[in-house]
Amino acid sequence: MKEKIKKIIEKLPRSPGVYIFKDSKGEVIYVGKAIRLRDRVRQYFYRDNALGPKTKELVSKIKKIETREMDSEIEALVLEARLIKKYRPKYNSQLKDDKSYVLIGISKEDLPLIFKTRQNREKIRADYYGPFPDGGSVQYLLKTIRRIFPYRSCKRLPKKVCLYYHIGLCPGICDEKVSKMSGEEYRQRVGYIKKLLGGRTDSLMKDLRREMKKAAKKEEFEKAEEIKKQMESLEYVTSGWQRVKNLTDKVELLEDSAERIEKELLSVLKKDFPNLKKIERIEGFDISNLGRTFVGAMSVWEKGSLSKDEYRKFKVYSKESQDDQFMMREVVYRRLKHPEWKKADIILVDGGRTQVSAALEAARAQGKVGACIVLGLMKKEEIMVFKTKDGFREVRLPKQSEGRQVLQLLRNEAHRFANRYRKELREKNNPF
Repeated sequence: MKEKIKKIIEKLPRSPGVYIFKDSKGEVIYVGKAIRLRDRVRQYFYRDNALGPKTKELVSKIKKIETREMDSEIEALVLEARLIKKYRPKYNSQLKDDKSYVLIGISKEDLPLIFKTRQNREKIRADYYGPFPDGGSVQYLLKTIRRIFPYRSCKRLPKKVCLYYHIGLCPGICDEKVSKMSGEEYRQRVGYIKKLLGGRTDSLMKDLRREMKKAAKKEEFEKAEEIKKQMESLEYVTSGWQRVKNLTDKVELLEDSAERIEKELLSVLKKDFPNLKKIERIEGFDISNLGRTFVGAMSVWEKGSLSKDEYRKFKVYSKESQDDQFMMREVVYRRLKHPEWKKADIILVDGGRTQVSAALEAARAQGKVGACIVLGLMKKEEIMVFKTKDGFREVRLPKQSEGRQVLQLLRNEAHRFANRYRKELREKNNPF
């Protein structure tokens, strides 16, 4: 193996994404996806004896390797399909052994059907997404989507609801007497699925957030709760954690990296906070609100591991409308009223400047400004925000940064714990 390619591989990220192989002319000759990019690409060059003749031919032509990092396997799968459609790489077709690619179709009907098909084998008028390299990936993608947004999969509408309705994978739009969803609402849902398949996750989340607020404002709390669950599920499948197993692996990895994490975060913060000598305990805070149920939660990372016994939950009492800034200030204020709890080196809040300012106001009210550092972590961009004597400063840590990963983990844990508490309260108040 050429030394140049070897060096390129060792610099590749271990995150999910898409890899692109190019030849000496700079033409794209192969596109693939991976849960861990470096490990997948290494297999082409370190397992020569296990490669088939066509794959060996591909490897001999590779002169350049490019990668596109994604936050999840789902997003990598969607991007892979888009790039294959765009470049039509030579070896993607050859390695299929003459099998046609798989497409996802959404029929152009009043109540659209969603289905998978082999390329050029369907005569149904539909919008098609893909091509996808293998049927297993498409099956996984559709199964994941259907759990979040149940849809119709029967080619002919039956006279009564089927098994898929009873197990929650279809809204039952074939039977108006049974279904709680109108045709217009179903078409809106299909629009959400199109955005997801088109790689427009951010736009989809904005749509869902807007619809949730609209439903809550109309006091349609059951509908708002359903949308909230869809958003949480969508965040989960498009986040870097992918599965519970991966989350466990991540926790174990970070526990083994406690000293490196402390060193990394200190290198970022020591310039603005010279009195910060160690980072042994970080507390994460998040707010969960829907309808008139407002709660907050605190997660804890101490000396390299999650301290779940020290997680705390707070019911917000002093606000009767949605105002995350006000609620964050109350929750942090109440936490700081407990000197018997261990001291935090860093207080991490979910959000940006607004939430950081709220936490600082709480610390000021308790006379504890400077007792710990307040950081914010903004979703999607995952930018770290904090206030210095010269104003706010924003730092974007690399995706593979262990410091960033532990902050994300704490934020997500606080989010999970707050949502669980809010659901407990709602079930207590509305048992039936």
